[in-house]
Amino acid sequence: MTIMKRFRVGYYLLMSILLILGLGTGRWELYFMLSVMVLIAVTSLILNLWVYFSFSYQQDLSISRVVKGDTPILKIRIFNKKPFPFIRMCVEVETPKPPNRTRLCFNIDPGSDYTHELELLCEYRGKYMVGMSILETGDVFGILSMRFDLRRLPFYRHEQLTIYPKLIKLTAPSTRMRGMTNYQGMGAQLPSDDGESFYDTRKYHYGDSFKRIHRKISARRRQLFVKRYDMSMAASVIIMVDTCISSFEVEDSLRYSDIACECAAAIAHLCLRNGNMVALATSDEDGQVIESVNTNDFSRLYDYLATMKFKMAGDMVQALRISCKMYPDINTAYAISSRDDESLATVLEELVQSGSNVKLVIPTLQTNLNNEHNGDAATNLTVTHVTGAHDLTAIWDH
Repeated sequence: MTIMKRFRVGYYLLMSILLILGLGTGRWELYFMLSVMVLIAVTSLILNLWVYFSFSYQQDLSISRVVKGDTPILKIRIFNKKPFPFIRMCVEVETPKPPNRTRLCFNIDPGSDYTHELELLCEYRGKYMVGMSILETGDVFGILSMRFDLRRLPFYRHEQLTIYPKLIKLTAPSTRMRGMTNYQGMGAQLPSDDGESFYDTRKYHYGDSFKRIHRKISARRRQLFVKRYDMSMAASVIIMVDTCISSFEVEDSLRYSDIACECAAAIAHLCLRNGNMVALATSDEDGQVIESVNTNDFSRLYDYLATMKFKMAGDMVQALRISCKMYPDINTAYAISSRDDESLATVLEELVQSGSNVKLVIPTLQTNLNNEHNGDAATNLTVTHVTGAHDLTAIWDH
């Protein structure tokens, strides 16, 4: 127990003793001493409440969108416009690095301010609310310490930080991507946004390119619809990410989701560079399918991967079957999952039998992986264990 805590305990113990003695003896001196101590405690309470409800601060994030591994700066400035000092004040700052909280303690003189620049370590992709969350105030007497949740203040706002997965630009040439046609230099055969090559429409989803909105149908139905392109005009690639993390501990689930999204981003970027249309889907029943036509369309897929939610439930097998129905002419399918499931293997074999190239990417949390992969080129099935997107070259090397 610290000295201040001992003093605080002794203070309130003395108040209790004075109250008991006063009630027993009726001496006014005891009541006077008790009244003074109560007045000091009430004054401290009022001052703490005043500090909380008139809390003056400024916090700024140097950049709101970063890539994993970057270190943006969160600048925190707290002002003391009161006629008394802030003694033993502490704030808890939410950060993207587990355990997601940092504690700062300081004193501020009257009419002064406290400034601190905090480097945020971005170890995992995702969307985070960063900034101060809890305020602890003390008093000059050291008899009262209070905790307040700054998020309850109507004027308080967190800073939003989006961390993107690393984009590893793979260099595997299209000639090594078995079964995938290289359409580079054949722009006339690729789908375009002029309405000449689309074959269907669907309702607009958040993230869809505004260029793909079908204006006539949207105006007629009074709802936004976007064009869906003929997948046969370019090699059809679907990337399915297993977003179920029920088998992982908290820290491991973050590492798995990070590896999975990093691999999905690298595969999608490579396929788009080689002229293949890409559809990204997840095992989440509420998840949406993100379609990208070319590299200019990659940003919204990248945005989706940065904020993709991984949950405790999800049916990878059912999601794969639905995706196969949506895209019956799949040329190559990438399944990113760590589960050892016979039903998943069955669906993948069905895709192989239909003539698709199927590549199962298994994110592993081991750090001493030696590019383990297996499969049979004759069956168009490849299984690759990866610790990151840099291991994906094993898909085309075997």
